[in-house]
Amino acid sequence: MSRLLRRILLVTASVFLLLVAVIVAWRVFRVPLLFNIGKGYAAQQTCACLFVSGRSIESCMGDLDPLARKLISIHPGAAEVTASGFVLKTATARYERGFGCSLRD
Repeated sequence: MSRLLRRILLVTASVFLLLVAVIVAWRVFRVPLLFNIGKGYAAQQTCACLFVSGRSIESCMGDLDPLARKLISIHPGAAEVTASGFVLKTATARYERGFGCSLRD
């Protein structure tokens, strides 16, 4: 077998194994579920920071984990905060005076 053919087979096998590992990790660690939990957490925490504590959005974003700041975008609105990210679903937390912030369905 030529050297070039061996190298091509090695690269192909490596890519295939990497793809299988990613698929298995995606299923085992339930990545979409983790993203949904992270978006809900970011929306609720940012809502409470903005509307309960009265801090600025820049100050509130500093409270989030650095990875969350990169993967999740925060959209503050009138008495609510929506977090969206890698997966299509969003999470929205609404502020209600006297009760604080809670996640909406």
